[in-house]
Amino acid sequence: MADKGAQDKTEKPTSRRRQKAREQGQVIKSQELNSVAVLITGLMAIWFGGGYLSSQISNLMRETFANVAQINFSPSEAAAMITKYIGYFLITAVPVWLAVFVAAALVNIAQVGFLLAPKRLKPDLSKLSPLKGFKKFFALRTFVEAIKNILKLTIVGFVAYLTVRAEWENLPDLGQEEVIQIVSYIIDVCFTIFWRCVLAMFVLAVMDWAYQKYEHEKELKMSKQEVKDEYKQTEGDPQVKSRIRSLQREQARNRMMAEVPQADVVVTNPTHLAVALAYRSHEMDAPEVVAKGANKIALKIKEIARENGVPVIEDKPLAQALFKAVEVGQSIPGELYETVATILAHVYRMKNRHREVLNRAGKGS
Repeated sequence: MADKGAQDKTEKPTSRRRQKAREQGQVIKSQELNSVAVLITGLMAIWFGGGYLSSQISNLMRETFANVAQINFSPSEAAAMITKYIGYFLITAVPVWLAVFVAAALVNIAQVGFLLAPKRLKPDLSKLSPLKGFKKFFALRTFVEAIKNILKLTIVGFVAYLTVRAEWENLPDLGQEEVIQIVSYIIDVCFTIFWRCVLAMFVLAVMDWAYQKYEHEKELKMSKQEVKDEYKQTEGDPQVKSRIRSLQREQARNRMMAEVPQADVVVTNPTHLAVALAYRSHEMDAPEVVAKGANKIALKIKEIARENGVPVIEDKPLAQALFKAVEVGQSIPGELYETVATILAHVYRMKNRHREVLNRAGKGS
């Protein structure tokens, strides 16, 4: 079942999955790159700062041997001497340490950026499980790490062998050299071995980073069901969202229908479309569409209009133009001003006649 689950993870990780993994400290990181950066920086610091280091060590040795006969091993003198030697040691080593620390920090930042992952610091008792530890012993990652360590030892040994072999013919001549020259020669050979080993390890580190990236992407892969579940969590359940949109449309339709009784006229298609227009000179620069709809909604608009005494006028071209070009709450476009003005003028004349008839009927009674 576990194998089947792993095989089901065929989808690329989403940005949310990557972000959660990063928050938990799961990032692409190669310890080999850190090691190589530390070795190269330390070697360069020793190489370029060799004069400073040798002078500091020489001064310490001269002062120590010059005063060895006068050293008093009383507690106070011993404490002072220890403090002095610690100071010499710090002055000598701190520049190299600082360079190595900066290099290690920069390589880490280059690999993972600035990252704080408190979740990685939380104690996890499951890591103490002997069964899990036994499983890790036979895991692919453990096997790869073992191969990698064997490969590193092989590379270092092979590079050292080739370097010494190339210098083999020079070894008999060392018997005729001064001690200082022998020491200098040995140091040069050691630096050559070191540089070549570091360069070989750099290639191995790049390969290790590529492998770490492959493993990281493999671990983050998701199944199709996980992608769907995450989408529901981030975007919402499609059924719920559909229901919400349905309620929102219904509320908007109810608000629109509430505006129909306040309209001045309803223009129809005559049966498929209905557009309600209103014009209030003290509020609007031009007539506005306060409601519109097709089919059943159009029928409802006409029904409400008739119930509230709003004139319903058939004008197929105007109804189609208003329905397509103007949204509810928007003013009509300039090219329709004349046509709409003609209809509104007709409506206003009808209303005025109706008032006159009502007034005459009132006087006659």
